[in-house]
Amino acid sequence: PVLQQQQKLQQKQPQPQPQQQQQQQQQQLTGAGNALDPVQKRVSVFESPPLSSTRITTEQVTPENVQEIKEKIVQATSGGAASRLSASNVSLGLNHHQPPRQCFEFAHQKAPIVSWNFNYDELYPLQSKNVAAIPMASQEPIVVKELVRCLVALKGSLIMPQKPHPAAGLLEFQLSPQLTDSCRDMVKEILPFAANFSCVQQFIEESSILEGGLVLQALRSVLKTLMTDYYLSIAQLDDSRFQRQGELTMQRLLQFLKPLFPTMEELAATVSEIRATNCRGGQVLTLLYDRITATSGTIEAQRVLERLIEAAAVPFMEMLQLWIHRGVINDPQKEFLIEHSAMELSENELVDYWEKQYTIRQEKVPCFLTKYADIILRTGKYLNVVRVCGSAELQPTISPISKPFGYRHADQSYIDAIEEAYNFASSSLLNLIMDKYDLMGRLLSVKRYFLLQQGDFITEFMDAVEEDLRKDVDSLHPIRIANLLDVTLGLSSAKHDQYHDELKTTLLAYGIVTQISKIMDNEDAFGDPLGDTSQLKGIECFAFSYKAQWPVSIVLNLWTISKYQMIFRQLFYLKYVERMLCRVWIDNNKTRQQFAPSTAKLYRSAFTLRQKMLIAIQSFESYMMIEVIEPNWHIFYHNMKQVKNIDDVLKYHQDFLDQCLKNCMLTTPELLKPIINLCNICIKFCDFLAEATTMEPTETFSGRVEQFRHDFTNQLMTLLRKINETATSSTSERFINLIHRINFNSYYSEGNDK
Repeated sequence: PVLQQQQKLQQKQPQPQPQQQQQQQQQQLTGAGNALDPVQKRVSVFESPPLSSTRITTEQVTPENVQEIKEKIVQATSGGAASRLSASNVSLGLNHHQPPRQCFEFAHQKAPIVSWNFNYDELYPLQSKNVAAIPMASQEPIVVKELVRCLVALKGSLIMPQKPHPAAGLLEFQLSPQLTDSCRDMVKEILPFAANFSCVQQFIEESSILEGGLVLQALRSVLKTLMTDYYLSIAQLDDSRFQRQGELTMQRLLQFLKPLFPTMEELAATVSEIRATNCRGGQVLTLLYDRITATSGTIEAQRVLERLIEAAAVPFMEMLQLWIHRGVINDPQKEFLIEHSAMELSENELVDYWEKQYTIRQEKVPCFLTKYADIILRTGKYLNVVRVCGSAELQPTISPISKPFGYRHADQSYIDAIEEAYNFASSSLLNLIMDKYDLMGRLLSVKRYFLLQQGDFITEFMDAVEEDLRKDVDSLHPIRIANLLDVTLGLSSAKHDQYHDELKTTLLAYGIVTQISKIMDNEDAFGDPLGDTSQLKGIECFAFSYKAQWPVSIVLNLWTISKYQMIFRQLFYLKYVERMLCRVWIDNNKTRQQFAPSTAKLYRSAFTLRQKMLIAIQSFESYMMIEVIEPNWHIFYHNMKQVKNIDDVLKYHQDFLDQCLKNCMLTTPELLKPIINLCNICIKFCDFLAEATTMEPTETFSGRVEQFRHDFTNQLMTLLRKINETATSSTSERFINLIHRINFNSYYSEGNDK
């Protein structure tokens, strides 16, 4: 009965509500004073606060305030979205005028929020340890514990890292003054290892973004693998410290870390140099290769560096393999040794496509590929041309992509793969251009027209356009000259040339001397500048042009055609003057019979001067065609039978043109100008004779002829003197042959021309 009464009394007492229970518990906690553990206080710092604007408790939900709760939720969600949208718009507006960073730099990288390195931000104070009052035997385990934590970048209260300056070297530490001298010395001996580890860890964190490039990403990956192994080793040490108390002493810890010191020090020095030089791509591989070669560390450190360079070279060698096997560049971060300048094939009319489409980044060439950089460049260029031309039967098959090759420091098998790919690519492109596109046939076609080999065509063409070319260039109609060319090609034997449709006519806005000066000064001699053409005749501006199609335009590019144009303009001008002198000779034969013998004597000096001019012009013409062009063409034709790649074709072709230009005196304005002046004197003399033959010869006529003779002789002697000076300093003997042709038996030099 007593128990029943007690139960009834307890039921009558009011039970406390859950809220009252929480308040009572809080009062009990606060009434207990500051009895909470400091660790619990620190943990409470990281507790997320409740969302007060959207927090709903069970007691607040009633049928009356459901609508109010809905409005609060809608307002909160729409307001957050609007605020995020406005914030993004503001950020876009602020950063719109700032261009994005073009290159990756370690100095601009920020440490991540979650880091495996030392944290220098004081989120909460560490509990200080008073070890001064502890005996030395009990002090060492505490210091060892802090050292083990420091080796994995966790700071403590006795060993505190100092936040380094960006320009400073390794990390420095501040030791607690409570440590004894002997303990302090042991700690200082181990701390450089922790500083080196922190340096490596900092590099891993800073190179984590994609802008650093694939090589840095591969290097970061292998460093993370090494650091993972290091973490496992430190974890085993820490585990042995807990399981077997007292066995891990500072002496044993130092003995364990001593073999790892050279490796960690070399890793820290390597990543520090990469950060300092801000190198990427092939530069990283060069740096690692140089450190392997010049390192004075242990064998283990060299092995680690070899592991680093072999792992970092994997993406680089993949890009290299794609380039030498397919002619394609996959380099989003611009770290490969070949640079691609995007341009269309139509731009070949303005620039040299073959030379500027792909170039070598000298700073990105790894030192172990320096000797083969040019071969690598040409291999990809050859395959790129084959791929652009769509030649499916010549697609590379010797080294499939399914069999990748990599870099091994002790094995240079990748060099054999590069040479094998080069041999295949060079032969593929050479066969494509020589066989499918008939390069030699096109070169012979160019020789027929530009070097005046097709004699009947040149004669008929000059007969058709001679009257037009005598006019001022401003009064000429290019369409008429083009039509006359088409008619002449159809009437002469040139109609059997299957490539004659690629021959075109053009009227340049400058003379040949100006064109030579532009090319010698590396100016744009291919455009159509708006120069002063009021004083130029059509014969001075006329030239052929040739529109070669891709890939023949690799050889017959615009720069090469301009050299052909210079030779053609000089030959065409000499041929034009020769025709005028021959026409005057024909007219003189008709008119000399109209006068008495005594009167015809006055024409004798004019006829003699005309013959001297004709001999000089024909000597220049035959010298260029017989002694310069033909011998060099035979050498070029013989070399073309032995070529092994397209670069040999380009080299031999350029040598042929350069030799022709040099021996034809077209590369030296000091020699070219007297030749042009001689031609102009001959043209003026022909015009004078054409007008004077209808009149009675007088003393005035004789005086004019004497003046022409004086001007012609002085100009010719000046030219011979300059040619002699050039022949003395030049190894070419053809200049001497020209002197012997014109000044036969020293006719002019001994003053026989009276």
